[in-house]
Amino acid sequence: MKKAILTTMIALSAFSAAAGKLTIKNTVGSDIDEIGESDLFTHSKTDDISGGTVTENAFAIGEQFQTDLETEKVDARLRLEFLLDTSDDSPSTFVIAPSGFVHYEPIPQFGIIAGTNFYKRFAADSAYLAAADDTTKYGRLITDSLGEDRYFGTESAAIYTNGFAGGVTSDWAWTLPGGTDAYLKAAAGATMYPDTDEFEKAVDFGVNAGVKDLFDMAFTAHDVLEDDRKFGAFAGFTGVRDLVLNAGFYYNFTDADYLPEACVERNDVYEYKKQSTKYALGGSCGYLFSSGFGIYADFITGLTNEYIGTVKYYDSDGNLIDTKTTTIIRGETVVKYKDGTAKRTDEYPARTIPFCSQLRLTYTVNQTLEAALSIKARAWLYDTEEAEPWISVYPRCTFKLPGKYGKIGAGISLDMNYARHDGLSSISFPITYTHKFKKKF
Repeated sequence: MKKAILTTMIALSAFSAAAGKLTIKNTVGSDIDEIGESDLFTHSKTDDISGGTVTENAFAIGEQFQTDLETEKVDARLRLEFLLDTSDDSPSTFVIAPSGFVHYEPIPQFGIIAGTNFYKRFAADSAYLAAADDTTKYGRLITDSLGEDRYFGTESAAIYTNGFAGGVTSDWAWTLPGGTDAYLKAAAGATMYPDTDEFEKAVDFGVNAGVKDLFDMAFTAHDVLEDDRKFGAFAGFTGVRDLVLNAGFYYNFTDADYLPEACVERNDVYEYKKQSTKYALGGSCGYLFSSGFGIYADFITGLTNEYIGTVKYYDSDGNLIDTKTTTIIRGETVVKYKDGTAKRTDEYPARTIPFCSQLRLTYTVNQTLEAALSIKARAWLYDTEEAEPWISVYPRCTFKLPGKYGKIGAGISLDMNYARHDGLSSISFPITYTHKFKKKF
C-alpha cells in the first residue's frame, strides 16, 4: 500500500510541468469524513424491533491519507481512507474508501473534471453554514448527486465508493467600473453507478455569481432527471471581513444531518426515520472578533408539512408493478394500490415541520491551542404530540504540536435523542492526529 501511495504521489507531481503546489495530509484517529462518523469509543443506547432498549460499546479507528496537487491548469486530489469499525450498525468491520478527482482547465473559461468525488471543489460561499462549518450538497454546483452509501464486499471487509462522475466547468472574472472585481462560475455534470443489470445516473448543474467583497449568490439543481430532484438557491453578504451572513432556499431537503427523527410503529415493530421536507428555508450568521472569539449560528426549517415520497402499485397477486414519486402531506396515508383498491399503509406519524438549529463558539487561546463548542438541536415545529427534540453537544480542542509536527484534536460528543430515549442516548470520544506537508515546485 505504501508503494502505491508513493507511486501516486510521484505521478501527480509529474502531471504538470508548470509551477504549482503539492500538499500531503494524513489524519489518524476517528471521525473520518467519508466513511462515517464513528468515533474512537462510543457508548450508546439502541432500540430493538420490539421497542426495548439495549446498550452498546463500539470502537473505531481509521486513517485518511490525502494528496492535493495545484498548478496553473490542473488541480487534483487523491484520498485513501481506512476504517476499522466494531459497531453493530457498520456494514463491514474493515472498510477501504478510495476517492478523488482531476480538474483540467486549459483556459479559465473552460474546464473538465472527472473522478469519484468532487468534495467541496465547487461550493458556493453563500451556501456555507458557519455553525456547522460545512456546505451541504445543495450548495455545490456539481457533486456526486446519487448520495448513497455503496459497499462492495463482505461483513468483514468492503470497499466504499459513490460512483464515477464527470462534468464541465466555466469560470469568468472581470473588473467593473470603479475597480470592483466580479465573477461568474458554472458547472454541469453527471454521476453514473452500476446497479445490478443497468447503470444509475444523476445529472447536476449550478451557477455562482457575485461581486468580490459585496455579495455572492448561487443556484443549484441535483438529480434533475428524476421526480425527486433537488434545488437550492442562495445569497450572501460578503462586504465585511470575518462576517458570515447567508440565506438559502431548498426544494426537497433530505440531508439527514439536519433532520429530526420520528418513530414509526407497525405491528409492534418500531423504526426511527429522519423525515424530509419539500420546502425549507435556511440561514447562517456569525462573526470572528479580533480577540480570537467567534460565534456562529445556523437554522434550517421546513415551510410546510409536505414531503416528497413514493406511492407503490401492486397487481392482484400482490407483486410490485410500479413506483411513483409524489408530494405527500405528513401524517396522511401513503397509499398502495392493489386491484384498484386503496390500502391504507401509512408508515409516517403525524408530525408537521422539521427544524434544525446549531450554535458554534470558537476561541483561539494562543498560537498552539484552540477551543470550540458546538450545540445542535433538531425538533418538530407545531407538533401536537410530544416535541421529542434531538440535542447534540460537542466540546473539543485542537493542540498544535511544536515545529511542523502537526496537531491533535480531541473532544467529547453527547447525544440526547428524545425521539428514541428519555435522556442521554450516546457518548463518544473523537480523537485525531493530523500532519500536513506542503511543497512548492
